[in-house]
Amino acid sequence: MSDWIYCGSDSAVGAIETQNLLSTHEAIWCSPPGLRPWPGVPQPGERLWLVWRESENSQTILLLGGGILAQSPRNVFGTNLLWTEVDSPGIRTAAVQLGYEGPTSMSFLRLSEVVLPIGQPAIQGLVGIPTRLSEPTPAQLAVLLSALQIG
Repeated sequence: MSDWIYCGSDSAVGAIETQNLLSTHEAIWCSPPGLRPWPGVPQPGERLWLVWRESENSQTILLLGGGILAQSPRNVFGTNLLWTEVDSPGIRTAAVQLGYEGPTSMSFLRLSEVVLPIGQPAIQGLVGIPTRLSEPTPAQLAVLLSALQIG
């Protein structure tokens, strides 16, 4: 089993909106691995932390929440983890209302057992996280586990 980090950063959608989508729809916008390659092959049941930074150069990382990766009811975009409007009616509409943009096939990771921190605490020690899906280093995982227990 692996652990994962999804680091968001978008000028059109902020940390509040990103956390809101996680809170209300247990979802994180995520591009398909064919569009933006994933660093590995996440599996249903693995832990994922959602973090945020304003830009690639920002050293401030906000912890937005996390949960357990949920399997999609069908294989789409070469994975069994991405959900679309077909799989979760209303998810795309909710994302668009929050400022997300994309085609009707916009895709999302869904999480179960979602855990949200109080507010959006800044987390120290998460240096080198790319703005996308990634696997944490042992040091990053230790920081995440001390800040928010998942699963």
